[in-house]
Amino acid sequence: MISNRKDEIVRLHAKYTADRSVPDTNGHQPSASPFRSDAEIVERARSEKNGKFERLWQGDTAEYGHDHSAADDAFVHKLWPYTQDEKQIRRIHTMSGLHRPEKSGRRSDYLRRSIDRARKNVTFFYEWPGEQSPLPPSNGHQDPASPSSYKETGRGRKPEVIKLAEVKPSGPRRYVLEKLVLAAYVTLIHGDGGVAKSLLALALAVAVAGDHKKWLGRSVENGPVLYLDFELDAEEQARRVQQICRGLEVNHPSDNLLYMSALGFTAREAFEAALIVCEEHGVKLMVVDSYGIALEGDAEASRDVIGFHQKVVEPFRATGVAVLMIDHQSRLQTGQSYKSKSAFGSVYKTNLARSVIQIEATDRGEDTLTVRLRQKKHNFGPLVEPFGVKLSFSEDTVHLEAVELEAAELAEEQSLNSTQRVKLALEDGPAYPQEISDTTGLAPKTVKNVLTPLRKQGIVKPTGEKEMGTEQVQLSVPASPSYKGDEDGDGTK
Repeated sequence: MISNRKDEIVRLHAKYTADRSVPDTNGHQPSASPFRSDAEIVERARSEKNGKFERLWQGDTAEYGHDHSAADDAFVHKLWPYTQDEKQIRRIHTMSGLHRPEKSGRRSDYLRRSIDRARKNVTFFYEWPGEQSPLPPSNGHQDPASPSSYKETGRGRKPEVIKLAEVKPSGPRRYVLEKLVLAAYVTLIHGDGGVAKSLLALALAVAVAGDHKKWLGRSVENGPVLYLDFELDAEEQARRVQQICRGLEVNHPSDNLLYMSALGFTAREAFEAALIVCEEHGVKLMVVDSYGIALEGDAEASRDVIGFHQKVVEPFRATGVAVLMIDHQSRLQTGQSYKSKSAFGSVYKTNLARSVIQIEATDRGEDTLTVRLRQKKHNFGPLVEPFGVKLSFSEDTVHLEAVELEAAELAEEQSLNSTQRVKLALEDGPAYPQEISDTTGLAPKTVKNVLTPLRKQGIVKPTGEKEMGTEQVQLSVPASPSYKGDEDGDGTK
């Protein structure tokens, strides 16, 4: 039996055939570096603690579902931090257990896509001994015991100047979920534990991946969806999906609903694999459950949050994928309202999202849960009016139903303008301006300014009663029909 002499082959190959020219990296290498032999590159990559490169080097594809293409892609991505020389990467691959002779039917350029993806995706580079890192590590410190020391750089692209006058808008702004989840941008949903954040996101994923035109009364744009899960596993999520499908009265989920568990992998490995899936399947929406685990950093450190968005999230946006991040919110303190709470950690979580939605439980029954969704941020339009969702549970079904908030609940949300609030206050009966002010929280002068046009429009009329120089007023028409759908605040639709 011939022993494994791969290491000797590497050394001999490097000695006699290595191309010692300066690596051609198309501007992606962080700085000019001394040439490193194939043996040095392989030794450095094989020393990684998780052993993943070592297994790939031996030709083990089990971690990639025995998919040779996925294994090749991972191999190239793991080599890229140590060398950006394409010829060297191809040479090293031919010496690994992954190499398959061209006579197997594979094209000679089959590594091209993997190399192009690595050039685009990898933004971390090994700092070889004797080289000076131009930037500090992204977490602000370096573990002296760690064998890997990385330095940050750009994505191999240079900023480009364009003339906005020559840019033609592609059409109306697109949403995966009407006015709530933007296409090709980041949407953040947050709330306490037990408010069905993940279940709602999964239900949305089922609707988008299927042929459903609406979800909870709102239009959806259909397309492939990837659910990237850092918390549960495929079996549990499949059970939930089946329950949701029964609630929607469909037999099974669409083949466009894709799932990837990140359990047992680093976040970086999970996102690298997810990006490949998104590109290959044309994914329209990726749900990340959940933000805190995916971040693998300090959620309260702006540097970690910003770095996560720049290095991990932006490549998905660049391919046109909408990213829906599920997150927890900070603990409620004495004197605080639930509505005032934001996602736990740095404000940049909210700042870097273009739509932010909070979920709050408002009623818990024996087999039901009613939650309220309130949009707290929308960069490209007015905030959506808060609405409720009632979830009904049985052993094998989860049914979701949109719930329109009552007038008092909308007033509590302070989503009504001053005109609507005055009319709502008068719905309980005649009142003096000061009473209206006390009920609505509006300043007396604001109440007076609102009543004047309402009288002219015939919506409000005096009762004839006077007190302390002010006149009591009442509604001439019911308030509810006028404030619901009131677009300009003057009582007209």
